[in-house]
Amino acid sequence: MNENKHAGNVILLRTACITLLLGLVLAWCLVMTRGMKIPYMLNIFTSTDNLLSGHLDFLMMTMLLLGFYASKISLPKFVIWPMALGSIGNPTAFVILAMDPKIHSAGYILFLYTTLSLTTFGFGMAAIKSLRYSLK
Repeated sequence: MNENKHAGNVILLRTACITLLLGLVLAWCLVMTRGMKIPYMLNIFTSTDNLLSGHLDFLMMTMLLLGFYASKISLPKFVIWPMALGSIGNPTAFVILAMDPKIHSAGYILFLYTTLSLTTFGFGMAAIKSLRYSLK
């Protein structure tokens, strides 16, 4: 595959496809919980507000990833990978809360702050690098 046409950012495109698919799955979960009120699904997702937040966050991450991918501005791997991991991790934190809203374990807190940090660093650096590129 010719990596140049992706400006080295094919990981962003692949991750965007994954986050979009996960967002679509959660849309159906919302239909089955908030819309149809299926007891089995309501037992799995006890907080539909957090389920909605996870769904919207996956879609937002998809848009951000596609935007940076479409810019074709070459980003280094140390920026791309935190963007990719954070784009999956952040919405997943909401999905975990949708299943267990009272979770406050050390493992969850560690996961939450790790994914928040990765996302902030990745997208922050991508924004800085894109801004610098636009000023050339």
